[in-house]
Amino acid sequence: MGAINEKIEFDIDAPAELAYATLLDIDSLPRWSSSHKSAKVLERDANGSPSLVEVEAGLVGITDKLTFKYEFTENKCAWDTVGEGMAVRAQGGYYLLTPKDDGTVHVLVDMYIDPKVKLPGFVMKKGVKMAADIASKGFAKEVLARKAKS
Repeated sequence: MGAINEKIEFDIDAPAELAYATLLDIDSLPRWSSSHKSAKVLERDANGSPSLVEVEAGLVGITDKLTFKYEFTENKCAWDTVGEGMAVRAQGGYYLLTPKDDGTVHVLVDMYIDPKVKLPGFVMKKGVKMAADIASKGFAKEVLARKAKS
């Protein structure tokens, strides 16, 4: 079994800048992503954005410690594994944020996981679907909570 991809699109009733700030706040990842047990910034780029991040994450009963290379551009947050984990050969994806005229943001999330562990296809697909739900619903909930506080 090779890599499994998932792509989702949704809108958040919040400014793109707030969504982007949420993605930059790597330390908050375990708060809004139930699959992340921990997230720690190891290095930052010249702009101060996280560039190397270590996470402990679990999905469908498998927990792994992975290091990710992050790249933040004007409206995109992309991540890819550096090396392999115990259960994951590679994992990555991106959030693409597109501001809309009404002050909301359109979000495209494209993610993949290439597992080392042999699991039935339906289990992996369920895991990727869960990850996509977290990436959309968990992220949107966090952005809206931040909007409510501002």
